[in-house]
Amino acid sequence: MSARIEPGRTDPRRPWRRSMRGWWHRNPYYLRYLAMEATSILIALYALILLLGLWRLTEGEAAWAAWLAMLKSPVSLALHAILLPVFAFHSYSWFRIMPKTLPAIEWRGKRLKQTTITALGIAAAVAVNLALLLLLAGVQP
Repeated sequence: MSARIEPGRTDPRRPWRRSMRGWWHRNPYYLRYLAMEATSILIALYALILLLGLWRLTEGEAAWAAWLAMLKSPVSLALHAILLPVFAFHSYSWFRIMPKTLPAIEWRGKRLKQTTITALGIAAAVAVNLALLLLLAGVQP
């Protein structure tokens, strides 16, 4: 006598398992997390480009000039145009994580909100970058 499985019931030898297909579509948090992780891969690849530049610098003036010329190529400029918003998103995502990793910060007896800490971190980064750009441009303080 063979055991017949009724419709709607699972085989006891093979229990039902939820499909993992498209699991990252179900929750917006997962999408943001995966986007942040994907941007870190692009940042690592760009770090290799910069390391290549340092290596070319050690090889002499001609190698350095060739690397700089490569950075001015249309393909490189297009890559940089794509990477700029990617880097901005990655930086923003890290500033959003910052309040969760810091100990509680109090100001005048009240705990600072997470959005305030994020905004202060972004403002500090923008200020430092602007000061660096002005310094590199030769503007005296």
